[in-house]
Amino acid sequence: MLRFVHILFPVDFSDECAGIVPVVESWAAHFDARVTLLNVLEMPAAYYSDSSAFVSAVDIESLLETRKYRLESFAAGSFHNPNDQRIVAQGLAASTIVDLAGREGVDLMMMPTRGYGRFRRFLLGSVTAKVLHDCPWPVWTGIHAEQPSTARSPADCRRILCAVDLGPESATVIKWAKDLADSFGATLRLVHAVAGWPESARRSNGDRFRAFIFDFAREQIGKLQQQAGTNAELVLHGGEVARAVSRAGADWNADLLVIGRGVLQARLGRLRTHEYTIIRESSCPVISV
Repeated sequence: MLRFVHILFPVDFSDECAGIVPVVESWAAHFDARVTLLNVLEMPAAYYSDSSAFVSAVDIESLLETRKYRLESFAAGSFHNPNDQRIVAQGLAASTIVDLAGREGVDLMMMPTRGYGRFRRFLLGSVTAKVLHDCPWPVWTGIHAEQPSTARSPADCRRILCAVDLGPESATVIKWAKDLADSFGATLRLVHAVAGWPESARRSNGDRFRAFIFDFAREQIGKLQQQAGTNAELVLHGGEVARAVSRAGADWNADLLVIGRGVLQARLGRLRTHEYTIIRESSCPVISV
């Protein structure tokens, strides 16, 4: 049975962070996990160019004390597990988050994404992006919406969608998603985006070629499911990866999307290269494993 022991919740005091407090707390309760709330005091560029001059002009200790007070006050009505902790650290935000996660034995990261204005769908917060790139543990990210929204709790997690490619690592991702679904008593469904077929094939017997590549994908994923010990329903969509995954999630009204980060340069590991776009376009929270 999949379980998490220690959840790291990076806090920047934003509305997005406040919006996911209920889901972080409910996941912690569901898995009987402890939570570390972490705020990072990140110094401006002047600090790194001349730290001695910056220290003489700025009372860093006072800034740290102010942050500690704000963190103690943040979500004051939540996180009452005696093993929960609140930490204020100093450094570069993303690297500090990942380093602390390694030292503290974190096995799940939960954090919001950012989205602002007309270019929201093209942007992912730089800290979130770097954490996703550097962190070897599962990372839960909230819905990438322009307006903060309350994320769903485990009680609402009844439909889990798992996006897979044809890479061999997908069997591990499917098994992980199955264990998560079992933990929640949820239904698991798989989605795979089938790459488009050449224009020449589309002009000459394209329907037959389309059927061939869809059947091939179905056969390969069937083998992956055998390795994972699952028999989940599979949905195939043609076209661009992120759009196909987003469409499948919206059509099914999925509560959670599981994606594998995989290997960036893998020949068939297309999900890894589309990870940020999938997160930006997903209509539900995403766990990247």
